[in-house]
Amino acid sequence: MSTLNKLSEILLKDRRVMVGAMSGTSADGVDVILLELDGHGQNIRWRELGKYFKPYTKEIKNAVLTASERGSTRLVCSLNVRVGMYFGMAVKEALEYIGMTTDEVDAIGSHGQTIYHMPELTFDLGIGTRCTLQIGHPSVIAEVTGITTVGDFRIRDIAAGGHGAPIIAYVDWALLSSKATGRLVQNIGGISNVTILPPNPSLDDVKAFDIGPGNMLIDQAVRMLYGGSLEYDPNGEIALSGSVDEKLLNELMEHPFVRKPPPKTAGRREFGSRCLAPILKKALERNLAKEDVIATLAMFTVKSIIYNYDKYILSKYGKIFSEAIVGGGGVRNKFIMRELTKELKMRGINVLTHEDLGIDSKYKEALGMAVLAHETLSGIPNNVVGATGAKKYVIMGVISP
Repeated sequence: MSTLNKLSEILLKDRRVMVGAMSGTSADGVDVILLELDGHGQNIRWRELGKYFKPYTKEIKNAVLTASERGSTRLVCSLNVRVGMYFGMAVKEALEYIGMTTDEVDAIGSHGQTIYHMPELTFDLGIGTRCTLQIGHPSVIAEVTGITTVGDFRIRDIAAGGHGAPIIAYVDWALLSSKATGRLVQNIGGISNVTILPPNPSLDDVKAFDIGPGNMLIDQAVRMLYGGSLEYDPNGEIALSGSVDEKLLNELMEHPFVRKPPPKTAGRREFGSRCLAPILKKALERNLAKEDVIATLAMFTVKSIIYNYDKYILSKYGKIFSEAIVGGGGVRNKFIMRELTKELKMRGINVLTHEDLGIDSKYKEALGMAVLAHETLSGIPNNVVGATGAKKYVIMGVISP
């Protein structure tokens, strides 16, 4: 079958076998999920066929983090291909692990690896624009796997005047909205973000925005304070053994991004090493124990979520939300979940995890990439203007046959 005929066949399908592939701001590796998808929008039906995780090598992770903060053009260009090859290998390994072949898969939806995201409108060369860059080009993944790949989702939303994020809001609307219940879908990855789903929402009713740090500052601090022997706080055990320094916490809560009204998106520019360095300097000056620093940063994640809920959601919508569905790596942090549950309970909001609704928190965003790609292939707009601030609904994603 020719490439054109194969692509035409895929485009005409309503039911597809899709792979979703994702690496987030933590840059720990590639999450891969295999799904059967049928239908569109809120009528999507999905069935998980298997999942797999391929961790980045230490060399690739360090290169990605370097490129995100101070990388050369040469490094970015090289990583665009190398990360694409790594994604492709991850998909092939996943299929072998699950027991399927590439011929059984219709397409891959890949987020790639974000290394730069600048949502502010700037005027360079006399042209007003925002920008974003995800490496791991879909053409490389398609070549490595032999499977049609859809990727580079964010840039079309940016071209339409949006921030290019949060892009998972469409997936939350399609899979997690309820006719009777108002829900706040809270992701705690490297960055924390929320999708606002009133009862029985149309796509126009959906709002979403980044809130502030999720695990990013915590992970970086653990690596630095523990000399690289740990990459993150396992299950929040370090934070649980420490005490929150209220003075430092109050200073952290003055961060302009946390207080900024939506729409807003964040990344390593806001909460990377340049943000962490003065925090650790203050902690050292105050002779804070390592555990206290981690506890304070974890509480910063919780308090920034609560501040944004109070200021920009609950004060506007009233008491229509009774559930918060929490996902991302932060679900495994017992300190964060304990404190967040306590705060939300006081506001009459019951805390659930994605697992309570049949979705693995770790693979939620990979699942989302498969859903977005499925809609792209069917010509269905898949951004959310109430999340990104785009001027119109667009079909995000570049197709590499």
